[in-house]
Amino acid sequence: MAEVLLNAVLGKLAEFAVEKAFQKFQPLHGIRKDVERLSRELIYIQEFIRDADEKHIVDHRQMRWVNDIMDIAYQIEDVVDIFRLECPEKLPGMRARLKRLAKRGTQFSFISQFQEEIRLIQERMSEIEDYKRKYRIDSLGKDKVPQYDPKLVPIGDLEVVGFATDRDNIVKCLLDETNRSLAVVSIVGPGGLGKTTLARKVCNSNDVLQRFGKSIWITISQKYDLLDVLRKIAQNLTIDPTGLHGIELGNLIWESLEKKRYLIVLDDVWTEELWVEIAKVMPDTKNGSRILITTRFANVAKRADTTYDHYELPVLDDKHSLELFLKKAIPKRHKFSDGPNAELYSLAKEFAAKCKGLPLALVVLGSLLSTRAYNFHAWNDLLQTMSWKDDGSECIKIIATSYDNLPFAKKLCFLYFAAFPEDKKIEAKLLQRLWVAERLIPQEERRTLEETAACFLEDLVQRSMVQASERFPDGSVKYCLVHDVLRDLAVQKAKEINFLMVCSKPDDWKYCTKARRVAIHYSDVNEPIGNYASPNVRSLLFFGDSSKLDFSKYKVLRVLGNIEGEVKLQSFKGSPHLRYLQLKTPWIRHNEPEFGKWVKSMNYLETLDLRSSRHGDLSRWIWHVKSVRHVLLSHITSGMTPGPATWGDLTNLQTLTDVKYNESWETLELPNITELRELGIDIDGIPEKEVKILLGKLKHVVCLKMERNIIDLEKIGTGFFPFYENLKSLVLINNRPKEMFPLVLGNDMLPPHLIELKLKGYKLGSDPMPVLEKLGSLNTLQIYGASKVENPLATQNNTSDMGSTRNALRIQCSAGGFVLLEELVLESLMLEEWKIEMGAMPKLKRLSVMNCAPLRVPPGLIHLDNLQYLNWATYTRTYLGAISNIFEQRPNLRNWSRDQFGDFVSIDSA
Repeated sequence: MAEVLLNAVLGKLAEFAVEKAFQKFQPLHGIRKDVERLSRELIYIQEFIRDADEKHIVDHRQMRWVNDIMDIAYQIEDVVDIFRLECPEKLPGMRARLKRLAKRGTQFSFISQFQEEIRLIQERMSEIEDYKRKYRIDSLGKDKVPQYDPKLVPIGDLEVVGFATDRDNIVKCLLDETNRSLAVVSIVGPGGLGKTTLARKVCNSNDVLQRFGKSIWITISQKYDLLDVLRKIAQNLTIDPTGLHGIELGNLIWESLEKKRYLIVLDDVWTEELWVEIAKVMPDTKNGSRILITTRFANVAKRADTTYDHYELPVLDDKHSLELFLKKAIPKRHKFSDGPNAELYSLAKEFAAKCKGLPLALVVLGSLLSTRAYNFHAWNDLLQTMSWKDDGSECIKIIATSYDNLPFAKKLCFLYFAAFPEDKKIEAKLLQRLWVAERLIPQEERRTLEETAACFLEDLVQRSMVQASERFPDGSVKYCLVHDVLRDLAVQKAKEINFLMVCSKPDDWKYCTKARRVAIHYSDVNEPIGNYASPNVRSLLFFGDSSKLDFSKYKVLRVLGNIEGEVKLQSFKGSPHLRYLQLKTPWIRHNEPEFGKWVKSMNYLETLDLRSSRHGDLSRWIWHVKSVRHVLLSHITSGMTPGPATWGDLTNLQTLTDVKYNESWETLELPNITELRELGIDIDGIPEKEVKILLGKLKHVVCLKMERNIIDLEKIGTGFFPFYENLKSLVLINNRPKEMFPLVLGNDMLPPHLIELKLKGYKLGSDPMPVLEKLGSLNTLQIYGASKVENPLATQNNTSDMGSTRNALRIQCSAGGFVLLEELVLESLMLEEWKIEMGAMPKLKRLSVMNCAPLRVPPGLIHLDNLQYLNWATYTRTYLGAISNIFEQRPNLRNWSRDQFGDFVSIDSA
């Protein structure tokens, strides 16, 4: 861990030592020599720590020594950053004045103070060096552990075995016809045992899906907010909780549940008090409704209900433990025999036995083995480091072993998960931008920092340290989360080295005096944060309502995230080194000029995330920040932020959403943002034939979203885009649904390697499927017409299946077409017939067809063997009957609804 920190500090010192200030201002020359001396000393210390880390030293004396070194590294970083702030050399007109004062022999207080700080640091370094010799710290340690094969073997999503009997027992309680009263079924067991996984298996079983009209899943966590829990329940019941408080919200939930048979899952309940409050909004209408609870504590289960004995989840037996371990350790299913792999099989049984039947430990340890060479020596070397006593802490020790085996740079990335609340669904790109802003990601050849960060996250997923809860169509992680046991480890390790502290209540601030990063997990932070935290804090992340915040004392602040409420601008002015700013506030709209001027002055700002803020035109200021890498603007205002009249040198810019074409642009080209990867732009006002000029110098764009009153693909000429071959995601939105433009596709009109295609506001001029089905990489296809299409059957009192088909279209999906398509959405389109040939769309998993009258259900739908989720909104009883027949023939098929241009949200089929 210290290795990574020292790398960052050495980089800062090297950068500091060659700054122009040292070269042009004589009084600073002596300081440069002191900085260079510190750098050389740190290099020697760094080599020692690297060796200690590779030997996995756990001696307490050496750990104390390493912690002392990290404290020194932090002190050096503080001194350098503060000096940069207080040295006035770079201010206009100050350089000449300082030179005149220097000739008179004037002493500068900021220089002498800096030199004194360096002297104290050097004394401390000499002191701990003496400790190392005196206590023979450098002679400690075991032999170096051989390096493992760095090539990762994909391990897939979390699999759990051995739960079949447990699942059946719980399902039996949920479906008990002899008990029509509301009842609670509880799954009890320690962390890492698989309670949540078992609960999901139960809810996804066909019998449960057919029994309950709708299941509601609520994750509670250790530190819960009752009102937040009620809001989550309300949202699942399509109740808008905005502005509602406890009693009023509870009454609406009661009224909604009273009308139906329901299944509610409360996952990870920690206290009896929660159930007492939740029970108040759960009506018992004697219709067999059920509540399923997972908890670590038997007293919670007993307090909830005693109708059924709580189900204490047993650990896996030896057979199932070995099976799960081997699934993760050897994904390719090498078969053990009495031959060459007999020794490995014996080691596998020893590893599985170490896990004491805990699924999480088996998964994490198995994933760790999958990263090592497939031979006896590599496995045995790891086994020899696992000489633990049976003290009941096997799971956390196994996870700690996986953590210890992470490469240097990835350890801090894993620790950063401690900042997020328990069970938090984390946006992957947001996390990666934070890692970059925190300087946790090393620069790799031919990769951007963000690309390396994405690889780091995927590596943590492959090691089962992190779960990928949702992926993009190209397979990259979209959302992720960590198991609560793994998060506990991250919190513990981050606290040990003062890397990051979590404040769950105001009293926690007294433990954060040395923390470099602080995550605030409680709401209503009304007092100035500066009254609590160290002025040297580098990052503040908020995960609750906040208002009246003051950050003016934080001069070296780099990351400020998730800020809600009213924020005074002077709070930011004292933090010129800010790299990451995320605001969720309407405040900007009323302070745009002042805020914009401040943004323009930020020389280090890399990410500006205003997606959840309300703002107007910030174009006069944003485009002058040369360091900016990601600009994410709001699309919830009256219009998008225009681009600048004159573009600055934005060669670092990679993400730009959502920006609007500005008629005052001096040139149509976007000349100086050549590294752009993601672009969302409103091109209304640009002649269609000139769009290729606008995008003519962008070579690296992989995700493009364009909006315009009318987008004619033929006139725009996507084939002329320099990024034509590289484009993976294309979203085209016509903003005039009443004047929908006919979609007519020709060959080579669309980029050939598209993975995701979304079209909105089009009507079909001809069958687009012959062109679209040839896109061999296409994974996701969504086509939306107008928000509402007139129902030609509405005037016929639903007595006939035939209506006006004058404007309806026939489409066909051919055998061998759409070879990789997994998701298809057709909505608000006039369709008469859809022919699906045998062998078309062989991998389709999700299908939604809504408001596409007078379309009949295609007979070929039954041949989509991999279809898992189906949503078909129809108008007539005949069509509804055809869909019901499909569900009867395919018992594993689930009924889903879709939010327009959003993600699928399950509404478990009745």
